[in-house]
Amino acid sequence: MKLEKLEDNTSKVKGVIIGILLTIGLVILINYITSLARYRNTESIELASGNISYNKADLNIIAMYQEKDDSTKEEKEYVSINKIPTVGYKLSEDSYCEVNGEPIEEVEIEYLNSEINISHLTEKGTKCYIYFDSLAREMLGKLETSKGSKYTIDAMPSPITGPYDENTENPEGKEKLYTSPDNYGTSYVFRGNNNDVNNWVTFANHTWRIIRINGDGTLRMIFQCATSNCEITEGKETNAVSSTIYKSKPYDDNTYVGYYYGEAGQDTYEATHTNSHPSDVAEAVNNWYSGTGAMTSYTNYLDGNTGFCNDRVVVKDVWSGLSGNGTGKTATGYAPAARLIPSGGWRKKQYPTLKCGVKMPEINPTNDAGFSNFDEIDPIALARDLFTIDGSNNGNGKLPVPAALITSDEVVMVGGFGGTKATNYWLYTGYYHWTMSPFMYDANNNWATMFDANEDGNLPPAGVYHDNLGVRPVINLKADIEFSGGNGKSDNPFVVKTNI
Repeated sequence: MKLEKLEDNTSKVKGVIIGILLTIGLVILINYITSLARYRNTESIELASGNISYNKADLNIIAMYQEKDDSTKEEKEYVSINKIPTVGYKLSEDSYCEVNGEPIEEVEIEYLNSEINISHLTEKGTKCYIYFDSLAREMLGKLETSKGSKYTIDAMPSPITGPYDENTENPEGKEKLYTSPDNYGTSYVFRGNNNDVNNWVTFANHTWRIIRINGDGTLRMIFQCATSNCEITEGKETNAVSSTIYKSKPYDDNTYVGYYYGEAGQDTYEATHTNSHPSDVAEAVNNWYSGTGAMTSYTNYLDGNTGFCNDRVVVKDVWSGLSGNGTGKTATGYAPAARLIPSGGWRKKQYPTLKCGVKMPEINPTNDAGFSNFDEIDPIALARDLFTIDGSNNGNGKLPVPAALITSDEVVMVGGFGGTKATNYWLYTGYYHWTMSPFMYDANNNWATMFDANEDGNLPPAGVYHDNLGVRPVINLKADIEFSGGNGKSDNPFVVKTNI
């Protein structure tokens, strides 16, 4: 029995020894594989809104900086960030990696699809400093290079208290651009009178006026005339591609405030505003683009992801009795009107925004406090009301061509003012033209109404069927376009370089 017991203990000891040896071997194997992985594996780590790819054994610290796109200074200003920008920026040539304070030339840094990829890291303790440059500032630089001088940059007045007045806003007569937030970053808006705004552009054998540099670096322009050299023809239709009603019969439903509209007689807001059918004015823009405007050959120079806002957010009590919910024939007021009109008359302080889909107070505020913050975006409203081309990576993707109309908010920002005669700011031509901004559904006259810019430079509401107004298409040039010359004046417009 003792011998049998000794035999059992010996077997257990052997098992322990074998287990220890296997464990040691496994540790060695893991260390060996890990050391090899240092040189052949790339890891990916999520960082806020994007990813950074890196070799985990090498990378020690990443610091990120973003150019201030709302800076009023001529030189670049950077601020520290902890989120990779998703739109409106490019990787700066100032980005670099170092070890012990010495730059490493062989390291490659790439910025693509909201990701940073860092490759060819060979040493531990590598520190990388990533800088992002603003595409809007880059477009600004292109314009300044073409005209040979710098713009003065100022913040957009908020609120705006009247039409543009050069005596109070720009007494020194400088070439000014005004910054204002948009969905992509910061826009640079051309605000002012004809004598101090040089925003004329020749493109696609037409003359255009720049509305703003968008936050993603694209250039937003409105049609001026159908030749490559023209002046303002006051009160004439030549400053529009055509004239049309906004929506032919039927027009007696809230759905018809849509640039593209849904189905009439619906009980829900969603069914009312489905963007299923083009309005008459949308068809006019589409037909001009593909037909008489001969724009199809220039589509590759236009950006279809930067959208056009048909803001249909409902705000109650924009006007007395407007308490509807945006369906059927209910008397309904819309957000663009709320920003310009309190119940009973035009606001003396107006609050335009370049952001589409902003959340608005449910009931129209009677004081300024309700318009102090336009930072919060309703993603459902943005996806519904931001008109982009088919296949776009944002917005509703409903447009067959990358063109639409100006908004009432933009009219105020460039120098107009709701309820006040304004004939000196650069957009004014003395001829009526449509915006794509809803005013209200007028239950008394049984029609939808939209804002228009009229012969006095004002922003009155117009019934979608009652008025035959001008059509001035708006387009967005891509951020990578170049200029072959010009200084932006009417007799020497900026010339967009094309291969056509």
